[in-house]
Amino acid sequence: MLFRRKSAPDVYAPGDAQPDAAVHQPKPKLGWLEKRDQRRRRRILFEEVLGWILVPAFIYLIYLAIKSVGGIPKELIDFGNELIGIVMKGGR
Repeated sequence: MLFRRKSAPDVYAPGDAQPDAAVHQPKPKLGWLEKRDQRRRRRILFEEVLGWILVPAFIYLIYLAIKSVGGIPKELIDFGNELIGIVMKGGR
């Protein structure tokens, strides 16, 4: 992952009891199902972050494009209203 905690150092005073050996066992290797699940979770998280960044950027760029040409032409607004009217009537 992006941020991992560092493990505690294995430094013990001579009088301290040693921790259980099971605590310091290496992690078992992941099977292909677990690896696939990890990849899927990472991909979904990446897509969410990308969406939260790109969608507002696209909306802002569309706004800038409209402002640069001086607004939406009246003909385009009339055409959009006609399309909405046709859709609401059921296509006839």
